Amino acid sequence: MKLSYNLMPPSFQNIQPIALASERAGLHSIAVADSPLISRELFVSCAECLRETKSLNVMTAVTNPLTRHPSVAASAIATLCEMAPGRILIGIATGDSAAWGAGLRPAKVSVLSDYIVALKQLLRGEVATWQGHEFSLQWDGYDPSSAPPIYVACSGPRVLRMAVEVADGIIPAMGYAPQNIAHVKQLVADACVEFERDIHEFAIWWYSEFRFGESAEEVLKAHLGADSQWLVMGSTEGKLIPPEYIPLLKEMHADGHNLAVAYKDLERGEKLVQRAKSLGLYDWLYARASRLCGTPAEIGARLQSFQKQGLDHWCLWQDGGEGDYNDIPVKLGETLRFVD
Repeated sequence: MKLSYNLMPPSFQNIQPIALASERAGLHSIAVADSPLISRELFVSCAECLRETKSLNVMTAVTNPLTRHPSVAASAIATLCEMAPGRILIGIATGDSAAWGAGLRPAKVSVLSDYIVALKQLLRGEVATWQGHEFSLQWDGYDPSSAPPIYVACSGPRVLRMAVEVADGIIPAMGYAPQNIAHVKQLVADACVEFERDIHEFAIWWYSEFRFGESAEEVLKAHLGADSQWLVMGSTEGKLIPPEYIPLLKEMHADGHNLAVAYKDLERGEKLVQRAKSLGLYDWLYARASRLCGTPAEIGARLQSFQKQGLDHWCLWQDGGEGDYNDIPVKLGETLRFVD
């Protein structure tokens, strides 16, 4: 079982202690969010995570193709690879809060695909093509063998299929009911056949919210843990949503594109639970949720049940609950002890 702790750095001073705590706890990686209006700068934070750690991997979770030209992103990534060869993972998606928070629309799937191709070309030391222009890294001594894998965060089949074509893996947020898990696995298998990819070399880092607390029962009173906002981000096609629930989900998350509401409202989780219940969505959302909540033992038991289904790489986002940023890696380390 490999766990990656996904967070927004609360301050520059705090990110290094969190990284060190994550390394001591035996976590595979720390996954740094990219949302410049509400979090510290992505690549500076990644560098700080690498500076004092020895084995901890660092992931961007996730960046986007809108706010940095691929030459800028490639330069930052290549520099990180020189700092810590083999310890960098790149997560990318169409653009969430980093985009809409600045008044931008998410990138089209084709734009994300072209961006990933250009980024890979640059990091391999090749000539990249982006929006009709050709360019390459002109660095002396650059080692292209250090180029990191690129994983695509996705909530639906279109982005997933594109990721299998051009990337090295996915970070899916597509639900955890048995039919959701089977759906993701089948989509990956079908796309691997279509694009002649070896499915065993294609990585899946399952994305989920988690929350520590007194018990799972108590946490679930104020926490859905269903990643339900992704259901109505972009197209709803192929997301296994009952048609009658689509307008209700949009109503539930109508205020979600507000940074203060989505990220600063400490009662946001409880409000969403109440909305889900009033709209008649709660039972369906509960059934598809990962329900990684409660004590380390309870979360560990849930992870073990998923591990038996082949889900053994997780990118975990702490959604409120008990403990500060420095305590969370310790509790995640305790959680790992309950997983065989």
